[in-house]
Amino acid sequence: MKKTKIFTIFFTFILIISAFNTNLTGSAVFSPSFDLYSEGVYMVNLDTGIVVASKNPDKKLYPASTTKIMTCLVTLENVKDFSAKVDCDYKCFNEFWETGEKYNPNFYGASNAAIETQQENITYNDCLYALMLRSGCEAANILAYNVGNGDMSKFIQMMNDTAKRIGCQNTHFSNAHGLFDVNNYTTAYDLYLITRYAMDKYPGFMRYCGAAEYDMPKNTSNPDGYTIYTTNRMMDTESIFYDAGVKGIKTGSMSEYVLKKDGVWDEENPVEGFCSLVTCCEKSGYKYLLVTLQSPWKNKDGDTGITSFEDHKKLYDWAYDEFELKQIIKSNQQVMEVDVEMGKGTDKVGIVTTDEFYTLIPKSLDSSAIQQITPTVETFTAPVKKGEPVGNLELRLNGETLTTIPLETERDIALDSVAKLKHRVKTVMGSPGVIASIVILVVTTIAFVISKAITKQVLANNADMQRRRRIQMAPSAKNNTRRR
Repeated sequence: MKKTKIFTIFFTFILIISAFNTNLTGSAVFSPSFDLYSEGVYMVNLDTGIVVASKNPDKKLYPASTTKIMTCLVTLENVKDFSAKVDCDYKCFNEFWETGEKYNPNFYGASNAAIETQQENITYNDCLYALMLRSGCEAANILAYNVGNGDMSKFIQMMNDTAKRIGCQNTHFSNAHGLFDVNNYTTAYDLYLITRYAMDKYPGFMRYCGAAEYDMPKNTSNPDGYTIYTTNRMMDTESIFYDAGVKGIKTGSMSEYVLKKDGVWDEENPVEGFCSLVTCCEKSGYKYLLVTLQSPWKNKDGDTGITSFEDHKKLYDWAYDEFELKQIIKSNQQVMEVDVEMGKGTDKVGIVTTDEFYTLIPKSLDSSAIQQITPTVETFTAPVKKGEPVGNLELRLNGETLTTIPLETERDIALDSVAKLKHRVKTVMGSPGVIASIVILVVTTIAFVISKAITKQVLANNADMQRRRRIQMAPSAKNNTRRR
């Protein structure tokens, strides 16, 4: 098993993530003490894989424009030349102003990046920046149309197939831009899986969603070109939500949306909208990925469109202030001893860990609060070799398993020949056959002795009786005198 090494340089940890991931599980052990607006929350420390905050992680919710994360991912998976021009066909724009049967009030007033129909100088690269920075809905449709070979429904199927392949179980996409549709939903956990997959598999993903601004090519409305800026207020240096550690990823919001009633759009009774947000933050040697879904459009003070930013700022402030990485177990650390029979010079062998273990825990929590559960091991019989496997050490906190670490014997223990001889004698003497033989021998001996004693006693009795008889039969001297 790989060993985890951490070097500290001016309070900055450089973490070997792959090693941590083999030793840590994403158990949601801690929760913030404050309330959150968002209906769904999933926050993970990417250095360790530990979930530090979770709220309704598997509840189906509406992602709004965070849908575009999947649109970006499918594009990255299927396009080889990002400098290639795209076709800005009318089909990519029509649904934003459809009338008649195709009319959808939820698609009117969609956010855009000022790309024009039939514009000929737009590349995949331009569209991806327009998609992730400016949340351009027309950019989403342009990508869907081109990657799907002129069939946007094909692209949407690709989105759903990708979600299943990644492991999403409660996600379904019905469009590429995230404008409201009851069949366009996901969960905080699923969206975490999608975002994490994009980050891990495609380095270009963070380049697109982590940029603060981008220069778009010129068009008829902007003959000198124009600059688009991120919608992420946490990346805006002028915003109260600014955080220098935040590097993206995608915003999502809608002020209101309309549902159908009896098959007709109920525009008289629009539903108040919501905010969704996915961000990544890296500073002070720690890296987090945070997903929040469906926070209310208005906060408690009546301010609009900022509740998701409020949640993210509070959660990041809390995480960076509350948690630190601590070493709980050292490599080759003795955690128990086991009895050894016939060991030369000792009757114990130490059991040690094969790897070290670090975990993210609150600064106020003593590492001794983590429960160490050792395996039940029977007595060893010498000789014992160093490195023999002895089960696993399980580490638990608040009933959650943090990790399991393989254990092994600490050293060689030779066989004591004298002890072995004694053991053999003891073993032989203690065997059922020998015991039975001894019992029979003892019983036979006792019987023989008793028999001999009885025989001797009988013979003695007989001799005594004979002596008495002889005495009785012999004439006495007195009688003889009288006769004379």
